[in-house]
Amino acid sequence: MSMSTVANNQVIKGSSRLAPIVVGLMALGAVSAVIQSAARTHEWHRWEFLGLAVAAAVSSRLKVKLPGLNGNMSVNLPFIFIALRQLNSLEALMVAGTAVFIQSIPKAPHKFVPVRAAFNLSTALVAAGLAWHTFQFGSALHFNPEVSLVIGCGMHLLASTLAVATIISVSEGSPALQTWSDLFHLSFPYYLASTGLASIVAGLGMHTSWPVLVGTMFVMFVTYRSYRMYFAAVRESESMANASVASARSAAAGQ
Repeated sequence: MSMSTVANNQVIKGSSRLAPIVVGLMALGAVSAVIQSAARTHEWHRWEFLGLAVAAAVSSRLKVKLPGLNGNMSVNLPFIFIALRQLNSLEALMVAGTAVFIQSIPKAPHKFVPVRAAFNLSTALVAAGLAWHTFQFGSALHFNPEVSLVIGCGMHLLASTLAVATIISVSEGSPALQTWSDLFHLSFPYYLASTGLASIVAGLGMHTSWPVLVGTMFVMFVTYRSYRMYFAAVRESESMANASVASARSAAAGQ
């Protein structure tokens, strides 16, 4: 879910003429976000950025396929959310972009598809940019930092799920609202847990030291295993249901 949620190969390869337009618009938004961030004067956080980028990249390979949807979820979100709070906008975009690009690299024997990676990367950059600015907006209004983080993470959730649901809808002809609803409900618990973990790390006054990053990665590895077990059970249940329907139809046809 950069959630992180990304679209799979068959989604981007859809026959809809609208799909290239959606990809192009997301790419344009991503380029705008990067240019705007690069134009700012930044206070750099070299070691914090390096640690978060490495942790996000490693956790991006821990991904599961979303049941019933052409997308997958990786457990890199807490590191992206920590970056949104602790780093400048360009560093936060670089962490998010690195994480989702690594997540988009398929496992063998599947081939790397540039247009899919471009869409996923663009979505990650747009979502991270909007979330960072939303967090800063909350801070400017003197909101509690945890409240600002929740609002920023909520913006990330909305931007990510809308983008992925749109490309799935225009490529497969599925109902846009229903697709987004399914994606949102699958993503929300993960976003909630990731936001809470990022808030705990920041609320305890912890910085992005290696022990903190390793501890966070351990928590997300347990989360990844839990999601794998849950989705495997869902797929097995669906397979058994389909087999039962097929058997019933065969019995009816033989009578």
